[in-house]
Amino acid sequence: MKEVFLIRHAEAIYDPKIPDAQRPLSARGLSQAADLAQQIERLGIEEIHTSPYERCLHTIAPLTEKLGLHLNVVHDLRERAFTDGHIQDWATTWRTAWMDPDFAFDDGESGRRAQARMYEAMIRLVTASPAKKLAVSSHGNVIALLLQQIDSSFTFEHACSIRNPDVLRIMFDGISLSWDSEFDVAGLRSFATTFQARSTE
Repeated sequence: MKEVFLIRHAEAIYDPKIPDAQRPLSARGLSQAADLAQQIERLGIEEIHTSPYERCLHTIAPLTEKLGLHLNVVHDLRERAFTDGHIQDWATTWRTAWMDPDFAFDDGESGRRAQARMYEAMIRLVTASPAKKLAVSSHGNVIALLLQQIDSSFTFEHACSIRNPDVLRIMFDGISLSWDSEFDVAGLRSFATTFQARSTE
């Protein structure tokens, strides 16, 4: 049995002038990343994989340094590309996109496509890796889509409860992935940002 710790990035700056892949962590996000590393350094993580987006790279950097591990950048762990334009009403768009897996802007990616991409990336990682415990630094939307695919009990409310940063655990038995809904890093509660406190992902 392998354990995969899905790490949602820390609080990032939203500026429509900054391309999504280049959005940096906020000052609070940088502090959260350091606190996150202290909370999870004892989980026994042997490998670290990450989305190429800056907010994920910077979130996982303190942990990578603490553990002295190589950081493997995986392009398919990137966030769902909604649109190159500015989304005025993020909350409504987020709900609509969750309820309709084929919803997509003309220049964007549907939930169904992003979900398949994330799932296939995870299966490739866990199948190829010799490690028993892996960390994956990624994004709220694709993490939620992955969990929805592997566990029908994962709901929109669960998706909205994923914090910045957050750590969720999935298991791989050599055939399929499963979500450990009981796993929790209690220390995150003191510094993570909740959905209600965010104006965007």
